[in-house]
Amino acid sequence: MASSKPTPPTSRRRTFSFYSSLCLIGHFHSSQAFITPTPRSALTLDSSSLFTSNNIFFADAVAQKDTTDVITDTAAETTATSSSSRRTESRRKLGSQELLMLPRQYRPKLDAGTPPFPSMSHVQVTVLSATPSLNALSKAIEIAMDTHPMLRCHVEGDGEPIERIDAFQMVRRGDPNPCTFVSPADRPYDTSDVLSVIDIPGSDVRKLEESWKANFVRDIDDGSWYETANTGPLWRLTLHRLNDGNDSDSPCALVFSSNHAISDQGSVNVLMDQILADVVSIEDNGSVTNKAVVQDMPMAMEDSVLGEKSRWSDIEAAGISPGTIKYVIDKAAEGFKSPVILPDDSNTGGGDSVIGAVSTIMGKSAGGESKESSQRKSTVQFRSLSRESTTALLDACRRNDVSITNALIATMALTSSDFIDGGDEKSGKTRNYKVLQSLDMRRFGAQLDKCETVACMAGSNDIMLGPIHDRSGESLRSSPDSKKSQQLFWNLAKEGKDQTQRFVDSDGPSHAVRVFDFAMSISDMNNLIDLTVKSKDSQGRAYSSGVSNVGVYERQKAVKREKDSERDNIKVR
Repeated sequence: MASSKPTPPTSRRRTFSFYSSLCLIGHFHSSQAFITPTPRSALTLDSSSLFTSNNIFFADAVAQKDTTDVITDTAAETTATSSSSRRTESRRKLGSQELLMLPRQYRPKLDAGTPPFPSMSHVQVTVLSATPSLNALSKAIEIAMDTHPMLRCHVEGDGEPIERIDAFQMVRRGDPNPCTFVSPADRPYDTSDVLSVIDIPGSDVRKLEESWKANFVRDIDDGSWYETANTGPLWRLTLHRLNDGNDSDSPCALVFSSNHAISDQGSVNVLMDQILADVVSIEDNGSVTNKAVVQDMPMAMEDSVLGEKSRWSDIEAAGISPGTIKYVIDKAAEGFKSPVILPDDSNTGGGDSVIGAVSTIMGKSAGGESKESSQRKSTVQFRSLSRESTTALLDACRRNDVSITNALIATMALTSSDFIDGGDEKSGKTRNYKVLQSLDMRRFGAQLDKCETVACMAGSNDIMLGPIHDRSGESLRSSPDSKKSQQLFWNLAKEGKDQTQRFVDSDGPSHAVRVFDFAMSISDMNNLIDLTVKSKDSQGRAYSSGVSNVGVYERQKAVKREKDSERDNIKVR
């Protein structure tokens, strides 16, 4: 197996079909990541249309409005235009969610010689049934970099405050040198900076699969992106191909990896849709006959949800409403339900307690610092559901008036109950579970971002389920058709749906964004997370389990094209 930078060959392919497999997020590599790979069924790509899909939560399209207003970031200067043929340098301060993922560093620890906080990684793989020419792929990548500012960007500014005003060095005052995305007008990178090729001798598809899976797993835990943040690029694409690329009919795999601050799954759907459609056009016609419209620098997630000039830095306490206060109180009340985070054989009792929280605020890991924290790695398992199984699941969810996401959340809670006793069965024991549910934040609040370009608009909310008897998952699997099992499963799914609906109806997404923006603005949240990651009590965990539903997204809009009056849909076949 050899790895190389691309040198364009001259072979051309007209059509090919592909598989797409997506994942959630690799959180800080020293913590335990929740990974949800979701392999796709076979899709078809031809010279006239590209069929791809994937969605995040809420199995509807990303919210689209008829208006096409250009939204600029008022917290920092933005000079980009929306012209399809002209680019200018763009600059924008990172939003709070982007600062979490970048991440913004903590000078006191850096000065003490502590390694920098690792970045959050975002990884996606697309498996194609044929191998495109490197010439076409390279050109399509360069066009994508010209189209999307985040693919050209680097980060300037260290994000250090004027001072930290509390005894524990956690509360910030001022932001004189904010972390800022800078996207030059001229492309600062070429294909050789972002595309690598791994050649796999022979034609064994199993070796191809082993190669891209190893790449996927490695990049999930790779937190080194921060080291290149001030120079870029903050993303890369790795082509895994058989037979040294000499057989265009052989399958291949494209692994997309990035610093999560610049991308989420919805926008990467748009990106991969564009790249593969452009590959087809180049191989058929020698060029892209309908180019993508050059995009502006995307707004921060906080601006998309809260609206312009509505971040904490803009309006401070004026944005706090009675609903925001109620949201905070409700979140605090979750602690009284004492959801389980760790199995009994790993739980020392302080990770989710008030004492543990106070210890963290005081700048110390709850229960002391774990020496093993830096050795933690993500465990990734790849599974594929047949079309028949997926159809049966969807039909069952519709009969019970829930979504597949609701069913997955119930499944995760029940599965957690099988392991929470740490192997020491406790008959009759019941517990509460807290499940993280990933959200596409474009769906909520002002809904200003239209998912036209690569950006990160990822968020989440908590689903509290229980009490659930230990090993309920085992009981359900042993008697799946019993009335008791059916009631347990679907009642949990419906409870997840009801909690989500209440969260949305109460404007919970906006309140959650405002509270997080406040916390990130006035404190060093990334240091609090680092302390939690290293805690003996929490072992880096804050939830019983987590779910990101990345499935069919047939109504998601594709990239905007110059010759089209409206954006086409990403279609599934």
